[in-house]
Amino acid sequence: MLKRFILSESGAVTTDYVMLSASVVGLGIAVVSSTSMGVETLANDINAALTGEIVNASFARSSYFDDFESGAGFWVGGQTDDSEDAYGGILGPYGGTDGVEAVTRTYDLMSGYDMAVVEFDLHAIDSWDNEDFIVFIDGEPVSSHNFRWQEDGATGGWTTSDGNYVVSIEPNGPRQHTGYNPDWTDQSYSVRVEVTDPGRSMSVGFGSTLTQSLDDESWAVDNVGVTSTNDPGEV
Repeated sequence: MLKRFILSESGAVTTDYVMLSASVVGLGIAVVSSTSMGVETLANDINAALTGEIVNASFARSSYFDDFESGAGFWVGGQTDDSEDAYGGILGPYGGTDGVEAVTRTYDLMSGYDMAVVEFDLHAIDSWDNEDFIVFIDGEPVSSHNFRWQEDGATGGWTTSDGNYVVSIEPNGPRQHTGYNPDWTDQSYSVRVEVTDPGRSMSVGFGSTLTQSLDDESWAVDNVGVTSTNDPGEV
């Protein structure tokens, strides 16, 4: 319930911190008194979470999550679809962008953490013919993934040689018609990008090299999460 409340207020989830806060409230004054940061700081951190600011690093890492069920939020260039064809609500659909970034969001990250993990669902919709879906970090392309509507899995792609990025992609179920044009099969994937030394802010964006009309081939993303961490294995 607390997690849902924070999501509805600010779009920033601080799960570890919420669990600690709930424990403190439940255990009462004795435990509160033993909190080295003090009650006033705890209250300030709760307020910071609810107003979308970064929570004190002594309590939690920051996490952001967008499911696009209530619009595009802070995404510049964002458009959403919550129709029956749209996988339950998506950022998109988008067509070709000439390989440039079409939609982006900038995140405030916490100090004291060496890495950020970006996770999202990608939908390659309708008649893809080995075109690229491109992931951007801070305005720079860091990976590309190719798809073909008649083949399972990515048919190619690349990841930047910059050692600050580790990119993985896994299919979410079989290739099948899921939404939009019934003449073609669609594919969905879980994409994960681990970013080393991201700085205090980081932008995430997407684009493609599709060449046909939107009702012929398109892409969308969903369930975008960004987490500050020192151990990506915990995310």
